[in-house]
Amino acid sequence: MRSLPPSITGNFSVSDLVREAAERAIGISQIDLSTPLPHIPSMSGTILAEEVQPGLLLSGFDITYTADGRLEADVERSVACVAFLKGENEALHVKGHKPITMRAGHIGIVGYGERCHCSRDWWKGQTNRAFGVTLQPHFFGRFGTFFDGDGLELLEQFITPGVHSAALPVTHKLIEIADRTLAEPYGGALRALHRESQALRFTIEIAAMLQDDERLVRQLGRGHYDRVVQARQILDGNLVDPPKILDLARRLGVSVMTLQTNFKAAFGTTVFGYVRERRLEMGRHLITQCGLGIAEAGYRVGFTNAAAFSASYRRYFGRPPTADRSAPV
Repeated sequence: MRSLPPSITGNFSVSDLVREAAERAIGISQIDLSTPLPHIPSMSGTILAEEVQPGLLLSGFDITYTADGRLEADVERSVACVAFLKGENEALHVKGHKPITMRAGHIGIVGYGERCHCSRDWWKGQTNRAFGVTLQPHFFGRFGTFFDGDGLELLEQFITPGVHSAALPVTHKLIEIADRTLAEPYGGALRALHRESQALRFTIEIAAMLQDDERLVRQLGRGHYDRVVQARQILDGNLVDPPKILDLARRLGVSVMTLQTNFKAAFGTTVFGYVRERRLEMGRHLITQCGLGIAEAGYRVGFTNAAAFSASYRRYFGRPPTADRSAPV
């Protein structure tokens, strides 16, 4: 078997992407290339894809689309967990099911319980940065009956018949895993070991988050849990100018005390604390990945001055933002 390069970098067409997908065993069995023409480059940037263990596939991309287009593919039975770090995404269309929308700052989990026909559009000038893993049935099969209601068993449930989806917030730890892997810090055998370890770390974190969610459903009850998740989604969409807690509680149809108590039980912090932490994580990403200055990054995420941003950053991350601005991720 020929040795594959670590990633595709530069300008490439849909047919280049499809060929690499087939050779790297990422579970795409049939492709319909709509537009643009398969030989015309329509993407620029870097894509990596690799089967790091039997049934465990790692993928990531940091690309800009240079032409409008659509990719249609038949996807085999599997569960994909993708952290969307930057950019906008058109809905994923799965034939016979409702469109699945995924937003930057979130992890999209999509389980294909059988072979499915999927499509996604993109437009010229759109940029996307993402990282994730795909788990195939034989990955779970290696563990036999050792599951005991843990997060890995919850992940396996995504490949039961039908199409299943869920969304989780991107955490600081998952951003660090994604950034380190996309940066390709090693070469040769070390790169292969690093990718395998990062794919496993990512999988473990997703499984642990699902297990925590399952525990909270039992603790709070489905109704209360769904409301705090909805509250988190509202806050994620309005981090720079979040609603007042009274307005948020009224929107959800609960009392302020109920919202505060359940939110703290679910996420380990207050509503205000959650907003602050997410702002700081976004600020770190703007500094390390987008090259923004400290004052500009702080302003973008809702801080009124650089000193307040720097002080909060140091308390949360244990180092000043200047350290992350100058150090490689």
